[in-house]
Amino acid sequence: MKKLLEPIKINTMELKNRMIVSAMVTGYANPDGTASEKYIAYHEAKAKGGWGLIITEDYIISPTAGASAPLPALYDDSQIASHQRLTERVHQAGGKIAAQLYHAGRETVSAVTGVQPVAPSAIQDPTMPEQPRALTIEEILEIEEQFAAAA
Repeated sequence: MKKLLEPIKINTMELKNRMIVSAMVTGYANPDGTASEKYIAYHEAKAKGGWGLIITEDYIISPTAGASAPLPALYDDSQIASHQRLTERVHQAGGKIAAQLYHAGRETVSAVTGVQPVAPSAIQDPTMPEQPRALTIEEILEIEEQFAAAA
């Protein structure tokens, strides 16, 4: 228990303690993927509560990448400012925050994304109602670029 409250350095990032809270979907993001005040306050409260590192819920990398709505997003420059405010508020409260970048793949439905799900192969997730379409090499490279751009 003693080490839990000790600072730790992970590469160049220093955490005030070893307490890390994993991602939890809130549904608090705005429909356009920007961070709402409720979303920001939720994470800020975690930082004020003492967590050393907060890992966010799924940040979609394209408009068709999510399995639910609304989700935070970083696929358009117009989304950056609100998430920057989130980061600043968490830092001011003494915490660190890491965005979990995400593409749902075969674990989504066209009712959410507006398109048929895509995946490395056309194998249906047994928990989902739709079979995905297999990605082309070009689409895989495009998704790779979307992850890089979101980062």
